[in-house]
Amino acid sequence: MWVLAGIGAVLAGLFLMLRELLPAFEAGRTGVIRSKGAAATRIERAAEPERFEAMRCSRFRAARFGIGLAGAGMLWTILQIVGIALNQAG
Repeated sequence: MWVLAGIGAVLAGLFLMLRELLPAFEAGRTGVIRSKGAAATRIERAAEPERFEAMRCSRFRAARFGIGLAGAGMLWTILQIVGIALNQAG
């Protein structure tokens, strides 16, 4: 049962990580990034290079939570599987 909680944490972490990283990678490829929010504005690398890089760096910083959650979920799942195996062995 607790293994499923770890798997859920991994999936949630991957979702949160990819939600931030995919637009950041696309911005690096196309040169255009959209701000978050209700009134999303386009920021072009050629027009505003400082703001573009700041927005792209903030996307990478925002992905850290998802990476940490996925890592913690993997660790939790591995520990639960090891615990189940040790319980069955002895």
